[in-house]
Amino acid sequence: MKRRSFTAAAFGLSLAAALTPLSAAAQDAWPPRKITFVVALGPGGSADRTARALAQRMQEELGVPISVINQEGGGGHVGHTYFTQMPADGSYFLATSIHPYISNAILRFDADYTLDDFAFINGQWNDHDIFAVNADTPYESLDDFMAAAKETPGKLRVSVVPGSTGMINLELALEAYGLDNSAVNIVTYESGGAARTAVAGGQVDMTVLAADGTRSIAEFVRPLALAADERSEDWDAPTLNEALAQGGRDAIPVLAGSMRGLAAHAAFERDHPEAFQKMVDTYKAVLEDPEFVATLTGQGIGAEWLGPERTTEIVTSNFDILKRFESAQ
Repeated sequence: MKRRSFTAAAFGLSLAAALTPLSAAAQDAWPPRKITFVVALGPGGSADRTARALAQRMQEELGVPISVINQEGGGGHVGHTYFTQMPADGSYFLATSIHPYISNAILRFDADYTLDDFAFINGQWNDHDIFAVNADTPYESLDDFMAAAKETPGKLRVSVVPGSTGMINLELALEAYGLDNSAVNIVTYESGGAARTAVAGGQVDMTVLAADGTRSIAEFVRPLALAADERSEDWDAPTLNEALAQGGRDAIPVLAGSMRGLAAHAAFERDHPEAFQKMVDTYKAVLEDPEFVATLTGQGIGAEWLGPERTTEIVTSNFDILKRFESAQ
């Protein structure tokens, strides 16, 4: 009788333990034996290269293997959905272009997720848009170009990629000058490469595209403004808001470019804050390693530390801009 009572009690304790939330000690055991980075885009692209470089370095710090898997499709929607369905215990992270792809997918599809389902850790590599004219045009500033657009509506041609941040930043800039998109002839190309070739060859007067990719045609263009908070060492150009200020115009909210970075499940941050902070601290530490940063730079990969708060601020504020231009997506 006593043996039966002891067995039942032991079973009850085991069941209770299984159903009880993780203790503080158990949470301190993070990281798990394996971590997976989910890339919501195809292999070989900038987001994939960033994720794989980060995984290789971070696994050294965490002492556990980090694998990278690609779940592409639907402009990132397939990968985002896959990630949200994975355990929210810190064994899976979304390592991809966290902006604007997540926001665009939410706006375009009947997504089962919202921005609140993600805990953004860092936007490591933001490829800001550059406003650049063909070098043979007479325009020395954004004011010059916009004045010409106002004087001869529809004459100046601008190349963009449909649904890109560059297309929306162009419309925001036009608005700042009191113009609409009929002031210029917007020519769309299905790839950034084709849009850049058009401005380099003089088929269009200006392009608004990711700045990193545009460096390949730098000798054929003149940069007028960079859609970023700070100037770039790679371009002799003011920020977009500096360019507006030079003409006595108010600052505008600028849409960030393609931001490659890392996000966790919001539930992981909420339920395991110490483990989440450990991941944040580890990420920051590897981006403070000069040798690793040099390796990234050599591969043409950005290594900026924004942190959770600033990254989240950019993604959420830009969501409102994307929502406003949803019809143009």
